[in-house]
Amino acid sequence: MTVVEVATDVGFTSVIATQTVSSDATGHATITLDHLSPATTYYWRVKTSAGDNPGAVASPQSFSIGPLLVIQAPTPVQPLSDSFPHRRPTFIVANATHTGPDATLTYRFDVAADAAFGNVVATGTAPEGISQTSLTPSVDLTSGATYYWRAEASDTTKGVVGPFLPGQPFTTVFPEDGAFRYTLAIHAPSYCLMHSVHTGTGAFWGTGWTVSDYTFTGTLTVTSDTLQFSSDQWGNPPLLLGFARAQNQLAGSISGSQPYPTVGSAPYFNGVEFRAVVAGDSDNRGQFEGTFDGSVTLDREGFPAFSEDTCSTSGFTWTLTPH
Repeated sequence: MTVVEVATDVGFTSVIATQTVSSDATGHATITLDHLSPATTYYWRVKTSAGDNPGAVASPQSFSIGPLLVIQAPTPVQPLSDSFPHRRPTFIVANATHTGPDATLTYRFDVAADAAFGNVVATGTAPEGISQTSLTPSVDLTSGATYYWRAEASDTTKGVVGPFLPGQPFTTVFPEDGAFRYTLAIHAPSYCLMHSVHTGTGAFWGTGWTVSDYTFTGTLTVTSDTLQFSSDQWGNPPLLLGFARAQNQLAGSISGSQPYPTVGSAPYFNGVEFRAVVAGDSDNRGQFEGTFDGSVTLDREGFPAFSEDTCSTSGFTWTLTPH
């Protein structure tokens, strides 16, 4: 009879397996062991006996089980919750750390419409990069919608899969590229209503700064994160509000001139001209708002008088609202 013993010590005081084996046609005997611990050295020996003869015991041999491959969750890089990517964002993670033997990792990315990832709308895999790994999905997401994304790393050859990073919320930017009808509303600070510089000629002066609100209709053109509102009514020089959008914060300028509704009795024709630096933000539902610092000039024309009232200050407020 041939018996194989496996132990965790060379003295075989801690035997973990004992199996009786028979030789095959080639004279070799084989056993299969289950549930061996990683990072452990084991010892094995063969004992033979025949009847009452105790037989012989072979010298012990050793073998080692290498360390277990353990993969951690990757770390999210972008998009994060305070960013507003476009409809086809690139998802980036810092590579997952792992311990144990060398590994060849592949990353899986999921994008879902819910935090529980019950409605996955996009998924894909990418091989590990040098320090970061990224994936751009093959489908467009909906503009102005909230999504959740996650990623996990795995070594498919070893059958080891790491945990998902916690779901990361983000909202796609709105509006996306295109042209949209918008209304620009501007409100002058009270300072301008009390202080204005008058210039003019004619039989009498204008009545000063009497209007605090101006509204213009025009088109908002969106190209990536560059936005420009333009209004060009009645053939006058166009009024332009242009700004760049970075994580829904806005910076740009306003310039040009436009008519505004006539104030007071005829025969006055009124115009307004802007030269200013703009700042603001977006609510990501199509409305933009902010302030600007600079100068605004009111022009009043009509027989027999002409008047310009200019206010240079900060605190003008503005909103862009979709029709």
